[in-house]
Amino acid sequence: MVKIEIEKVSFNYKSAKALEGVTARIEGGSFVGLLGPNGSGKTTLLKCLSGLLKPKIGSIYINGKNLNSFSKSELAKIFSTVFTNAIETPQMEVFDIMATARYPWTSWLGTLNPKDINIINEALEKFEIKDFIARRFNELSDGQKQKVLIAKALAQEPKVLLLDEPAAHLDIKHQIEVLGTIKKITKEKNLITIGALHDINLAALFCDFIILLNKGKIVSMGPVDSVLTSENIEKVFNIRVIVKKHPITNSIYIMPICTQEFKTVQPKTITVHVICGGGTGSFLMKMLLEHGYKVTAGVLNILDTDYEGACMLGVDVIVEAPFSPITNESHEVNLKKIDDVDAVILSNIPFGYGNIKNLEASVTALKKGKTVIVVENNSIEERDFTGGIAKALYKELKEKGAIFVNDYNQIPQIIEKIKKA
Repeated sequence: MVKIEIEKVSFNYKSAKALEGVTARIEGGSFVGLLGPNGSGKTTLLKCLSGLLKPKIGSIYINGKNLNSFSKSELAKIFSTVFTNAIETPQMEVFDIMATARYPWTSWLGTLNPKDINIINEALEKFEIKDFIARRFNELSDGQKQKVLIAKALAQEPKVLLLDEPAAHLDIKHQIEVLGTIKKITKEKNLITIGALHDINLAALFCDFIILLNKGKIVSMGPVDSVLTSENIEKVFNIRVIVKKHPITNSIYIMPICTQEFKTVQPKTITVHVICGGGTGSFLMKMLLEHGYKVTAGVLNILDTDYEGACMLGVDVIVEAPFSPITNESHEVNLKKIDDVDAVILSNIPFGYGNIKNLEASVTALKKGKTVIVVENNSIEERDFTGGIAKALYKELKEKGAIFVNDYNQIPQIIEKIKKA
């Protein structure tokens, strides 16, 4: 089984640092994803591993032997690479491209034997492109070319497969198919596959191990779940995300929830308190922040979807213990918070005895002269699990002048009228 050891590797392009102090251990059977922003050192690290670039400082070892001590022919039997720069092949057919993968294993005449032909055909079959074999390479689409180049890399029978953006030029269906095939072959043949990827979700789905780079340094390294945290992603990519576990694939997936709009929008003086729960308020809070309003929320149970959303958005939230009814203490804190805001928005929440105090807080806000906006996508009768208490409080909201809407997009216009008033 192959093993790679990277020891304190640094590399400069003239005066610009591309890698600094990179250290890692990689075992056979691993699909390793290199993630990081453009210019973080992913491609440079791949080129150092392949022997195309020599580190200024540090060493790379393959099964304990220094990379610099291997001959070019030996390296060709260890590594195969697919880089993003296009190859020029004006007249070559796909078979000719594939045949070059076998040259490290042929005699000095470069003659292919039946075994070589079988290996070429098997590699093409794995990516369902055997019918391309007699076509000219330059007549293929970019996605088809990418498949051929990856098949060629596998036909080389490497111990280490180095891929720079292997999903480039592929639509989502073929991204899944190609990366799935690469992962399967990596396990079956105990290869090391190292791929520089831009799509974090694809890396989370297919990789066993992640090296997260920024400005040439490793920020985090290890199993997918331990590296792809919301904190690490925000630190490296400067974007807030929610990280969740997919119920079907059991892999994590990442959703961006905070864009540059938050930073560039002109702040406004109006504060809005959102009463929500069960995922009914996260989008609403995001929308309000994007319009420049200061947002607070509550009462929300810890572990509630909207609690998680509020935390990710940086919203000041009044909390209650998980799976617990709203206590009098939390209710009083909520009412005090409402005293300091300009408007209260009640989202389309189902009401039970555990959260009925939130509806009572909305009625109290209206009595105190606050503008109360009620989002009603379906009738309260469908959401009342209190034996009619919630329905009665909704009736009071309507009678006392709460503003009812069925579209979130109406809300900013209503709030702007408050500002003018």
